[in-house]
Amino acid sequence: MDATALAQTAVSGLANGALYAFVGLAFGLVSRSTGLINFAQGDLTMLGAMLAAAMSDAGAPLLIAVPLAAVGCAAIGGGFYFFAIRPSTRATMSQLIIITVGLSILIRGAVTSLWGTDPKQVPPFTQGAPIAFGGVSVLPQQLWLIGILALVAIATAWFFRRTTLGLALRASAANPVGASFVGIDPRLLGLFAFAAAGFLGGLAGAVWSPIAYAQVDIGIGIGIKGFTGAILGGLYTAFGPLIGGVLLGLFEAFTAGYVSSHYEDALIFALLILVLLLRPRGLLGGSAGATNDQKPEEILSASARPTTFRRRDIIGIVTGIVALGIIGAVLPAVWVSTAIFTGMEAMIVIGLVLLTGFSGQLSLGQPAFMMIGGYASAYLTVRSGWPPILALLVGIALSASVALIMGRIIFRLHGFYLSMASLGLLMIALTFAREWSGITGGPSGFVGIESFSLLGVRLASDTAVYYTVAAFAVISLLFGMNIARSRIGRALLAMRSSESAARACGVEVVGLKMRIFAFSAATASVSGSLYGHYLSIVNPSPFGLDATIQQLTALTVGGFLSLWGAFAGSLLTVALPQVIGWISGSAESQLIAGVEYILFGVLLIGIVMAQSSPMLYRLRRRLGRRGAASVVAASERAP
Repeated sequence: MDATALAQTAVSGLANGALYAFVGLAFGLVSRSTGLINFAQGDLTMLGAMLAAAMSDAGAPLLIAVPLAAVGCAAIGGGFYFFAIRPSTRATMSQLIIITVGLSILIRGAVTSLWGTDPKQVPPFTQGAPIAFGGVSVLPQQLWLIGILALVAIATAWFFRRTTLGLALRASAANPVGASFVGIDPRLLGLFAFAAAGFLGGLAGAVWSPIAYAQVDIGIGIGIKGFTGAILGGLYTAFGPLIGGVLLGLFEAFTAGYVSSHYEDALIFALLILVLLLRPRGLLGGSAGATNDQKPEEILSASARPTTFRRRDIIGIVTGIVALGIIGAVLPAVWVSTAIFTGMEAMIVIGLVLLTGFSGQLSLGQPAFMMIGGYASAYLTVRSGWPPILALLVGIALSASVALIMGRIIFRLHGFYLSMASLGLLMIALTFAREWSGITGGPSGFVGIESFSLLGVRLASDTAVYYTVAAFAVISLLFGMNIARSRIGRALLAMRSSESAARACGVEVVGLKMRIFAFSAATASVSGSLYGHYLSIVNPSPFGLDATIQQLTALTVGGFLSLWGAFAGSLLTVALPQVIGWISGSAESQLIAGVEYILFGVLLIGIVMAQSSPMLYRLRRRLGRRGAASVVAASERAP
C-alpha cells in the first residue's frame, strides 16, 4: 500500500472530520443543555456557507463575511429556541423533533428563494497553490479549518472549566433537578445552547465553503454525519464530538478510497445505527444526560377512547365511501391527479398515525417502504411479466418483512435516537436504489411500467386509477380503525404514555411496536406500488427527504391521533404546491420551490406549537375527564 496515497487520504479525512467535529460539538451543546437534538443543525451549517458566499459576492472581505455569517446563524438558533421551543412546554419528544425539522425546512426554503439551488463558490482565506509535505498536498483552507477547530476546542475547554455559564451547563447536564434547586435556569441554558450551536454551525459552514461549494442540499448530509461523529465520540461529553467527528472523517475517507466510493454514505449510516445500538454513550462513555424521552405524552393519550366500532364510525365510513364516489364523478379532470396523489399520501399517513400518534414512535424513513413497493411492482411486472396485483402483494410482504427485521433492531432505541436511525435506514435504501442498477435500474430507475390491472381489466384512465386508489385508501382506513378500536389501540396509547407502565400491565412493547411498524410499512408499500403503475416510472428521486417532509406535514396537519385526518392533511400537502404554482403563474420555479418549503415549515412549527400550548392542554384535559366520565356513566347504565 502506497504510504503517500495513505497520507493523502488521511489529510482529506482530517479536513472533513474537522467539519463533522464542528457540527457534532453543536449537537452536543444542545443535547447536554436541553435533552434535544436539533435536526436543523446541518442546515444551519449550510446557511453559514451560503451567507458567506452571498456576502463575498457582494464584495465583503472574508474577515467580515465569516464572523457575520456565524453571528447570523447564532441569532437564528437563539431566536428559534426563544420563539418556538421555549413556548412548547407541553410538547412531546416527537413534536419537538418535528419542530426542529420545521426549522430545517424553513432554512432550506429561505435559501432556495433567495439564492436558488446552484452551487456558490467562496474564495479561500489564503490564495496560492497547495502546500506539499513530503509528497502530500494540503490545501491552505484545510489548514485554516483544522486550525480554527483547534482554537474552538481550546475555547470550549476554557469555557466549560472557567466560566460560570460553562459550569452551570456541566451541572445541569450531570443533574438537571439538582441544578434547578440551586437557581440554574434551564431556559437560559437552552437559549445559550441553541445560539452557540448556531454560531458553531455557521462558522463551520463559512470556513469549510472555500474547500467545497456552498449549496442548499448539503445540509442534511452534513447534519447526519455530524450527529454520527458526536455519537461515536460521546454526545454527552465535552470532547467526544470533536474526537468522533475526526474519526468519522477518517473512516469516510478510507472507505471511499479503499472500499467503495459508491457505498460510502451507506456505510456511514450503517455505522450510525451500529454505534447507536452497541455504544450509544460513545467511545468516551459520557453519562446519558437529561433527555425529553421521558416527557409525559399528550393528554389525548389518557382520554377515554372507544375500543369497538360504534354507530358513528359506521355512518362515517359509509358517508366517506359515498363522498369518494361522488367526488370521482364530479371532480374536474385537472384535479383528478391531485385526488389520486392525495389517496396515495393518505395511505402512508394512516400508518404514521398508528406508529407515531398512537405508539409515539416517530419514523423518518417511511419513503424507504414506498420504494420497496414501487420497485417490487416495477421489477416483477416489467421483467417477469407478473400481474400487477400479485406484484403489489409481494411488495407488501417484502416491506412488512423488512419492517419486522429492522424493527427488532431499531426499536431498542427511543426518542431522537430512533428518529435518526430510521432516517439512516432511508439514506441506506436510497444509496442501494441508486447503485443496484441491475435490480433497480440505477438513478434512472424503471420506465414503461404498465397501468394497474385487476382481474384482467386494465385501469388506465385517471378516473379508473382514482377509484382504485380510493378503494385501497378505504381498506387501509378500515384496517387502521380496526387496530385503533381494539385492545391493541388501547395498548398502544398506554405504551405511548409510559412504556414501563405498559410492560407492568403485560404489554409486549417491542413486539407491538414491530407489528405496527409492519402495518405502516405495508400501507406505504401499497402507495409506492400504485405510484409506479400510475406514472409508469419508478426511480429514487420521489422517495427522498422531500417525501418525508410531506408526510410529516400531512400527519401534523391532520392530527397525530386522527385516522380521518390523514385525508385532510394529505389533501393540503398535495394541493398546496399546485395552488401556489397556479397563483404564481410564470414565476421562477426555484422561488416557488422555496415558498413551498417555507409554508411547509411554518405549518409544522405553528401547528405543533398550537397543539402543545398550555391553554390547549388544559382544554384537552377537561375534555378527557368529561369523556372518561361519560364512558363510566354509560357503563353504569348498561344492563
